[in-house]
Formats: sequence, C-alpha cells, structure tokens
Amino acid sequence: ITHSVEEALLLGERLYVMAPRPGRIHKEYNLPFASMGLKEDLRDIKNLKDFTSKREEILTMIWDMEEEIMGKDI
Repeated sequence: ITHSVEEALLLGERLYVMAPRPGRIHKEYNLPFASMGLKEDLRDIKNLKDFTSKREEILTMIWDMEEEIMGKDI
C-alpha cells in the first residue's frame, strides 16, 4: 500500500484507485512495469511513454475526484 502513484506503478503488479466517501475501488490497473524492472533500469522505465501516460491518467483521475468532492458537504 502506498500513496505514491509513481511508486505503485514501478513496484506493483496491480494498482487500485480508491474513490472517497464511501471508500471503494474506482478503477483497477494490471501493470507491466515491475516485471520490466527486473531487466531494465527503473530510470529508463520512468521515461517510457506508456509509464508517463499511465501516471498522468491516474493522477488526473485522482485530482478530478478531489475537485468533485470539494464542493460537497462532507
């Protein structure tokens, strides 16, 4: 478990994006990057187009959910 998207992408085989209130799985990703890290330098993996686009997709999803709940009563 981590709150770092980049760490999850690099080290995990699966990544779950949680949605707030009520806490639930919003989206699941199966990831290839951890197995790639056994053969390639992690710095090279972090520069791959697939890695950067997946990171941006996930961060945008999280930011959008945060913006959505900011205007709601908690």
